[in-house]
Amino acid sequence: MTIRRLYDRAYRSVRIGWTAACVWLRYKSPQWYDRLRGRDPELRDFSVIHQRNADHVFDTAVTLRGMLVKMCQVIGTRSDVFPPQYVKTLSQCHDRLPARPFEAIRAVVEEDFGKPLFEVFSEFSTTPVAAASLAQVHRARLKSGREVAVKVQYPDIEHIIRTDLAASRRVAAIYQRFDSNPMEFLPLMDELQKHLKMELDFRREAESAERVRSFFVDDPTVRIPEILHELCTRRVITMEFVDGVKVNDGEALSAAGVDYSDLMLRLMRIFNRMILAYGFFHADPHPGNILVTASDTGKANFTLLDFGLAKELPEGFGLGIFELMFSMMTFNESAMLRAFRELGFATKTGGEDTLLMIARRMIARSDTGAFQGEFTEDMTDEMFEAIRENPVVKVPTDFVLVARAFALLSGIAHTLGQRANALDAMGPTVA
Repeated sequence: MTIRRLYDRAYRSVRIGWTAACVWLRYKSPQWYDRLRGRDPELRDFSVIHQRNADHVFDTAVTLRGMLVKMCQVIGTRSDVFPPQYVKTLSQCHDRLPARPFEAIRAVVEEDFGKPLFEVFSEFSTTPVAAASLAQVHRARLKSGREVAVKVQYPDIEHIIRTDLAASRRVAAIYQRFDSNPMEFLPLMDELQKHLKMELDFRREAESAERVRSFFVDDPTVRIPEILHELCTRRVITMEFVDGVKVNDGEALSAAGVDYSDLMLRLMRIFNRMILAYGFFHADPHPGNILVTASDTGKANFTLLDFGLAKELPEGFGLGIFELMFSMMTFNESAMLRAFRELGFATKTGGEDTLLMIARRMIARSDTGAFQGEFTEDMTDEMFEAIRENPVVKVPTDFVLVARAFALLSGIAHTLGQRANALDAMGPTVA
């Protein structure tokens, strides 16, 4: 191991440990103070501290990048575990990441292809079009003249992830040993390690893209970029380049004459088809992963990007989601309880009192007194707040990912002044 790598490992470990210590002390100090003054720490409002700690974790992740960014993105999906300040702040980690130097990216491509870069490409932009936690994307042109997008994994990212996981596990173990009311961080580490192992092999992402592409062969308005498998390796994935505007870019959509209502209806049908009909879906539909082009008549055509987080759902899961939404709309508590069981919710005691409380709270939450077929961000926040207050509930990860996907789609809809009504979009979901 080189001196540089040893230094990097030590620096990352110390920075992670320092951040964790600051977060822990910000929570514990006011609790100790309250106890000294004879006050109940449970009555304190921690919202400001939550936000300050979330900002600190965010800054550390953006500085160190690597696994920490991925961990923040996972936390950003776990509204059932973490306060909303963490979820909202850390879910933005994909938006503000600096790019790696071009020469480092070039070295990975040449090593994996076994030849100089310009023996494969006639052009290769030195400036990436996107930079993420594990890789960045460059626009390029093949010798044949075809324009492509090339996603390249960062060098040494596996070493960085191993270092960060080891440091994070040590912090989690210490925290859970000394805290009287610990949060379950080690299972989160296990979940993250499983996802990262899959995401580091870009051949799996290519297979996921091809699988979703097959769902929409009958729909010319839905496009998944064609994968060039002969130019794909474990660290490099090459696909056709597709231009477009982000799905939430209202100004550009209006200029193209796109009907927002029709756009959202058909976008919801795309995700309904993946979740309800096929049980395999794109689990990260933030605006940067959905591009729109307009036809001559103003009809929106969609391009789905980045299948690093594609999820296989258990058999019958889609039906359980439908039953949950329909029972909320019809105030049917017994049907909601049945849907919760089918989706994998459980209590440690096996009783249903807690689930019934959550069901009643969800029904009461709707502003109109009835569920409108839309998993809004407020709706999912309310559900997961009820779950956090009653930690005996076991929440399936699959449900968390589906609820987050629908909440992201709802956020897009509200940006455009629309609703993301999953029930209205139930029509043509099966090919």
